[in-house]
Amino acid sequence: MPSTTTQHSATYASPAPSTAQPSSAPGADSPGAGSPDAGSPGAGSPGAGSPGTEAPDTPKPTIVPTPSKDGFTPVDASKFQLDGGHYFRSPSGNIFCGILTQAPYGVGCQLASTNHISPKLPNCTDAPDRKVAAHLYQGKSELLCTSQGIFVGIPQDGSPAGGAVLNYAESLTVNGYTCSSSSQGVRCVSGGHGFAISADDQHTF
Repeated sequence: MPSTTTQHSATYASPAPSTAQPSSAPGADSPGAGSPDAGSPGAGSPGAGSPGTEAPDTPKPTIVPTPSKDGFTPVDASKFQLDGGHYFRSPSGNIFCGILTQAPYGVGCQLASTNHISPKLPNCTDAPDRKVAAHLYQGKSELLCTSQGIFVGIPQDGSPAGGAVLNYAESLTVNGYTCSSSSQGVRCVSGGHGFAISADDQHTF
């Protein structure tokens, strides 16, 4: 298991490593999935097949994502796809996270600044080359210091780094990892293992 205080050599603003491009096609339970004509009158509808008559316009139902049992609303993962991974930032702009497909990255988050540093990271600071981070891969979670933007998506269009905002009460699931955003921070899990990270607390479970 990698040391929780491993020093990386690149600069904090460097792009995340290029990874294989995962499919971004929405699944069967994604918003908007299913037949595009599901709300249109078809055969068997009033007026269908009747000469000289027109079926009344029937508005298509609005599909609203249903919150999961933990109260978080799943989002469309394709909106967070960037440079071979899926990246997001917290509404506060202080937490940057990435779900990467290339081993051994898995999912991780790092802080721009912190009010509290876990005792497990005695050498971490708010310096650009000692950022507090958390990582989960293949059932193993850890806290670490990072000197590079491993989990920070770097857009190519000049927009802010970090990817799209994952709003409070929303969750993103990719490759078996689920990250949830709340006012208390970001929590990422897979198979019962994971981490929680914020400016005031960082821990693994």
